[in-house]
Amino acid sequence: MKIVAIAGLGAIGHAVARGIDRGMDGIRLGAVSARDQDAARARLDTLLHRPPLVPLPRIAAHADIVVECGGAGVLAEIAAPVLDAGKHLVVLSCGALLSSPELGLLASRHRGRIHVPSGAIGGLDAVAAMAEGEIRSARLISRKPPIALRAIPWLEQRGIDLREVREPTLVFRGYAAQAARHFPANLNVAAALSLAGIGAQRTEVELWADPHARGNCHAIEVESDSGAMRFSIEATASGNPATSSLAAQSVLALLRRLGLPGA
Repeated sequence: MKIVAIAGLGAIGHAVARGIDRGMDGIRLGAVSARDQDAARARLDTLLHRPPLVPLPRIAAHADIVVECGGAGVLAEIAAPVLDAGKHLVVLSCGALLSSPELGLLASRHRGRIHVPSGAIGGLDAVAAMAEGEIRSARLISRKPPIALRAIPWLEQRGIDLREVREPTLVFRGYAAQAARHFPANLNVAAALSLAGIGAQRTEVELWADPHARGNCHAIEVESDSGAMRFSIEATASGNPATSSLAAQSVLALLRRLGLPGA
């Protein structure tokens, strides 16, 4: 039996907690942490088996696997203690990994493990297989409703008023490294693709604000010496319009694998 702790109990963290609470072979929810203690307590009241609410810096002591669901700031607070303890760290805010290569070294030194779930996209296993050969190009095209991109300083600095968007509008074109820096809560899918494939400096990214989009839509295009891949998905938004409900389900799927004997 592996004990899981969740760092961050917003829309995604709460969905992960509910999934574990319903019952999962080899997995038990041992603790949660959150900056907003009152909101976290209200969400914990919805669970059948309420775990303790513990401070973020001490979450590593309560679990074998810690799942980060609270954004880059939460990851910065918990990553070193979890990896120092040689434990598993599941990272949803994987864009932060691009600017924190020391975490990989820390994991290796203490025999910890960093896991990146597929989040709101799929096909990353095929991309990783292609990377064993030569990937010539990798591209992500994301479409999100304007409400999912509100209050992003980078867009505001460029005078992009999302309230005026009436048709699909390209608001960013660049590479995954830039996307992770300018959209830390919106384009973790770009970081996930780059980590599976040819890296953040070569993975191309387009972001469209699309008032006709019913959810967060992502398309992957990869060209390699072993073949070409085209993959697209339209993911339903979670309680937070900037994130997808599929992100929580990808964490649950990963935890099921980690809960298998010998994992």
